[in-house]
Amino acid sequence: MKVHAFAVCLILAFTCRASANAAQQHQPTPASRAETSPQDPAAVERGQALFRSTCGFCHGEDATGARAPDLVRSAILSHDDHGNLVGPVIRNGRPAKGMPSFATLSDDQVSDIVAFLHHQAYAALHSGHVPGDYPLSKLLTGNAQAGEAFFNGEGGCSQCHSVTGDLAGIANKLKPIDLQQRMIYPSKKIPKTATVTLSNGTRYEGTVAHLDEFNIALVCKDGWYRSWPLNEVKAQVHDPLAAHRELTDKYTDADMHNVFAYLETLK
Repeated sequence: MKVHAFAVCLILAFTCRASANAAQQHQPTPASRAETSPQDPAAVERGQALFRSTCGFCHGEDATGARAPDLVRSAILSHDDHGNLVGPVIRNGRPAKGMPSFATLSDDQVSDIVAFLHHQAYAALHSGHVPGDYPLSKLLTGNAQAGEAFFNGEGGCSQCHSVTGDLAGIANKLKPIDLQQRMIYPSKKIPKTATVTLSNGTRYEGTVAHLDEFNIALVCKDGWYRSWPLNEVKAQVHDPLAAHRELTDKYTDADMHNVFAYLETLK
């Protein structure tokens, strides 16, 4: 899970609320919010217990900060992908900043703590506590001209989107906070589709119902659910959001602020 620091502005309201309420009420358990989190609920629960016992004294039991910084808004967590950045910090610590190492933790324990932290970040982004009328002035920090150049150039946005077509008047259709969130996290309702060709040449087309490294399953155009081992068929998968996913590894925080500023001019 990789989220640039640009997404921090989406969770300002949550983190302020969490800090203010921490002394007044208990943090909801992971199980109460695991329905919407992409993390394994069992791993999150184990990670929460480990985090509280090893890290909670400094970073707060909910990871929003105490004597040490708020980890939910940490740039390292925002850019972390399955523990590639957070894991080494947990293991090696940061002695210069007073953080001890936790080299005795097993790989599974570190993985559970990482799952808990990503769960907290996800819950912050999807908590619903950011008001829809969040001030545009706090979001509009980019340069619209630079955003337009990126949109039509390096970003490749104009290859799929049109300011006179699907994006025409988008700034009037969506509130700023919703436009910003939609830009970073496009709708998950757009499904992947695929064409599966069997060894005898028979082809099936449909919506991807399941896909992993071993199997693919489709809801075919005739309405039937069919599945095959990937090593026995040829599968061509089309992901309408693939370009968006690739872009998260390509553009900088400044690029995202600039593109948002440009989209806000499309009224």
